[in-house]
Amino acid sequence: MTRLGGKMVCNQGLGRDFTLDDLQYQGFDAVVIAIGCYETNTLGIPGEDAPEVLDGLEYLRTATLGLPYPNHAGKRVVVIGGGFTSMDCSRTSVRQGAKDVTLVYRRDMKDMPASGEVHEAIEEGVTAIFQAGPTRVITDERGNVTGVEFIRMALGEPDVSGRRRPQPAPGTEFTIPCDRVLLAIGQGPELDWIGPGSTGPTITKNKRLGADAVTFETSRTGVFASGDVRIGAATVVQAVAEGRRAAYAVDAYLRGHDLSGIKTRQTLAEPQPEFLSIVPFTAEVKEPRYRMKALEPELRNTNYIEYEIPYSTAEAVAESTRCLQCTCEAIGFCDLRRLGIEYGTTLQTLEPQHHAGAGYRSVTENRFTGINHDYVRDDSHAFILREPSRCIDCGRCANVCAEVVGAACYDFMRIGFDTLVTTPLDMSLNDTPCVSCGRCAETCPTGALMPKPRVLQKYEVDESRCILCGICVDACPYDALRDGGEFELAHTSREAPMIDLMALAAVDRETEVTYIRRERDWLQRAADEGRFVDRGKLLPMLPASLAGNGNGNGNGNGHGGHGAAQGGGPALTAGGHDHGAGSTHAHPK
Repeated sequence: MTRLGGKMVCNQGLGRDFTLDDLQYQGFDAVVIAIGCYETNTLGIPGEDAPEVLDGLEYLRTATLGLPYPNHAGKRVVVIGGGFTSMDCSRTSVRQGAKDVTLVYRRDMKDMPASGEVHEAIEEGVTAIFQAGPTRVITDERGNVTGVEFIRMALGEPDVSGRRRPQPAPGTEFTIPCDRVLLAIGQGPELDWIGPGSTGPTITKNKRLGADAVTFETSRTGVFASGDVRIGAATVVQAVAEGRRAAYAVDAYLRGHDLSGIKTRQTLAEPQPEFLSIVPFTAEVKEPRYRMKALEPELRNTNYIEYEIPYSTAEAVAESTRCLQCTCEAIGFCDLRRLGIEYGTTLQTLEPQHHAGAGYRSVTENRFTGINHDYVRDDSHAFILREPSRCIDCGRCANVCAEVVGAACYDFMRIGFDTLVTTPLDMSLNDTPCVSCGRCAETCPTGALMPKPRVLQKYEVDESRCILCGICVDACPYDALRDGGEFELAHTSREAPMIDLMALAAVDRETEVTYIRRERDWLQRAADEGRFVDRGKLLPMLPASLAGNGNGNGNGNGHGGHGAAQGGGPALTAGGHDHGAGSTHAHPK
């Protein structure tokens, strides 16, 4: 960093040794605040200032240095929290010889950030209590901790994180005897520097520094915030990513770009469609994930060695061949798309000023140069946007379209470096059997196929104009419509605006088919019932042996045969259908 021209100034604290005004008076055009979260959150209950109520991070720092924490062996320890810090405090206390270790979390186990480690901690001897919150720390007359009083929590309505908010249940208090308390309830940033000389930045309701998620700008011009101070305590990888993204935002600001315009363009380039969720397409057999083995608890709770046993060769091969069902679940929230926009790898075809959005990709304009194709963006379809330059030839769209939907609009075209999964002859989707179901866009992991934003969210059907052609039944990929010989829609009332096709399928009603089937033997039924029928008034019938020989007049007897007009004159005939019940008539002219 210093070789690149950076200057490091140590032992200087914001708000103590300098202010934001001082930095801007010194000529700095942009200031990035990335002070992290080093202040441990407090419980806000009586007695938590006792000497034996310790910061969990300070305790772990001592253990990380390879030193035993003073007087920890033989203590009864209560750990409060549900994250990875609480897990480390609990399991480290066991290894350092604590007599009893009890972990208490205010929500249910499934809501713990570190729920995956709970069973391992319990195996090592930790007692876990859920849905309980501390109310006070109990001390004796000398100030020594003797216990912690808790109250049971009832889960209420979900909060912004989606987890149900715990609410105290009066009358359910209980006490856990202990000698030491480790707090692991998270950390927050130190924001007491905001004030005279550093006015402008604001504090959010989560006690973080307020900054925009895209441009990282605070409410003070030229001041940016990044890292844990903006998003809260997170991982190292997230902090590094925050710093890099903020650096690009500051660079754009120093170049004089309008950051609000950049934010708008990024938002517009990330459509958030509403497609139906589908089961990931795969023909592979579903196998559960192979769980790594671990050392026995009696062997691992006395040391800090790695206790998970790696895969054997056979297990690694079996795990690598297992189907992962890797259908992208981030449809409309694609991080790859967002990062491509942010770091300048976005194809120029996404920019509207290039031929109204249907331009080409220019290698010379992309700082990530290389050999690539200038594929043309296909914006012709009403619902699906095709960006062939993003395609990685995974073939998921072709499999879904052919084997799930049955339309087979995509396939592997050309060979070698020019191979691309696309439509035949690169034609528009409008010229293929595409049914606009959107499954190809849902399964695409890179955004080569993207659902286009649209206002239409429901369909109105004018059934008075329906001619029962059946095309909608054949084209629907979700079997929302169906037909069959057991019901006929033509004789239903068209007055009602909506018709329940599923209900019609289960109702017996009179149709042409059922009428013909019932009436073809009416003469025999009439004779059986004793009713007199004057056969002289009946139309003459040809014997079956003579039907269709061209002699005589009358009608064929029904099974697709043709009647012949007397004298060989022209006749109007109707062919029988495959219902096996219709009869055909011939009338002489």
